[in-house]
Amino acid sequence: MRYIVTSLFLSILFWGEAHADKTKSAPKNPLPEISMGSAKAPVIVINYSSFTCAHCANFHTDVLPEIDEKYIKPGKVRIIFRDYPGDQLSVQAHQLAWCQGELKYLNFSKTFYSTQDKWLMEKDPIKALKKIALKNGLTQEQIDACLKNQELLDKILQVRIDGQKKYKITATPTIVINAKIYPRTLTFKEFQEAVDPLLELKTEKVSFKKDKKS
Repeated sequence: MRYIVTSLFLSILFWGEAHADKTKSAPKNPLPEISMGSAKAPVIVINYSSFTCAHCANFHTDVLPEIDEKYIKPGKVRIIFRDYPGDQLSVQAHQLAWCQGELKYLNFSKTFYSTQDKWLMEKDPIKALKKIALKNGLTQEQIDACLKNQELLDKILQVRIDGQKKYKITATPTIVINAKIYPRTLTFKEFQEAVDPLLELKTEKVSFKKDKKS
């Protein structure tokens, strides 16, 4: 039954994406941008992901920490995180992640992804998610309010709609590196192979400018 509901939800959602401009205007105040790294970083990475996506969880728990250590903290890469829920359960998970705003979003993301294999396999996954949220600082009143917040839901779905329009996303995660689209997860080695040439090109351009002045 759960899979039938999910399929129906996705059908409605995709139809909504195709007809968004005709039926509803975008929220006036979009969600704030969540990112790690310097705004001056030469390489910009955009990560579209869903909390129920196993490959997304793998990227966040296994690959992102190494990217953070070797690329983000040194100022080489800035990574932007964007919601791309793929089913009704993931929509609710994204709503809970936003309950305390952008300051706690990354903390909830880390927690939801690192425990995904547990809560996703529960008989009642949303109940399990609520328990995790309660243990991480949310009250029952906040949880109920977030899950009923239509404005928040509209904003989350708008991020998904915008991503679909701009990058023609067909899978999660979809990773965009300096405008090049990777419609799949990346290992750390694959990430290096994509990013290092961009950093080398940037270094070459800076060196060329200096030589030209001298």
